[in-house]
Amino acid sequence: MERRIELMCAWCGPAFVVTFVVGLWFVAGLIPPLSPSDSAAHVAAFYRGHAGQVRLGMLICMLGSVLLAPFVALISRQIRRSSPRLELLADVQLICGVIGIVIVLLFELLMATIAFRPDMSPQVLRALNDLAWTALLWPFSPFSLEYAAVGIAVLMDRRERPLHPRWVGFVSLLTAVLFALGGPTLWAMHGVFSWDGLLTFWVVLGSFGLWVSVMCWSMIRAIPPEGSGRIKPAD
Repeated sequence: MERRIELMCAWCGPAFVVTFVVGLWFVAGLIPPLSPSDSAAHVAAFYRGHAGQVRLGMLICMLGSVLLAPFVALISRQIRRSSPRLELLADVQLICGVIGIVIVLLFELLMATIAFRPDMSPQVLRALNDLAWTALLWPFSPFSLEYAAVGIAVLMDRRERPLHPRWVGFVSLLTAVLFALGGPTLWAMHGVFSWDGLLTFWVVLGSFGLWVSVMCWSMIRAIPPEGSGRIKPAD
């Protein structure tokens, strides 16, 4: 039973990504995002014409967001399981993971508020849209720290047969660096660093999807067989 629970927790990561993309992109129509340089009238016109879609999309995203919790919890558990020396890194990863969930929920709450009152002043509506996308894509530090903690924990497991392959640690560290590309968002109204740009949006969110997929695969391999008290090592 414990193995089944851990397997479900591992698959919750990809399930979140799929649910979030479906809700945000295919239902709400918010990918790609409205440009930060768009006029208040343009932003208001979009939401007034798509209020129902955005509400439904945010509902789907909200239902999917809770799936991050078991995924983050399993990562922390496996770090603790790999070595008692890494328990502090497990705590850091877990706390930052929870902060990340709150950030996602805040984004969904702001978008839902916009869709709830699309007849508000265009200037206020655009300000809420600015706040939503800035809240999602600018606060990179807890995400970067979480992925860095995972990467360091994987690389510090120097046993002959570690829990996760070492390359998983390098993927986590690279993801931590890529998330920092959200930093210049506050200075960019156009180009690759704007919140709809190549680096801040597509590279950052694409790297997150890749990281979740890699971690899901590696965690499933590391789950011990039912009834076994031993850690299943990576090849």
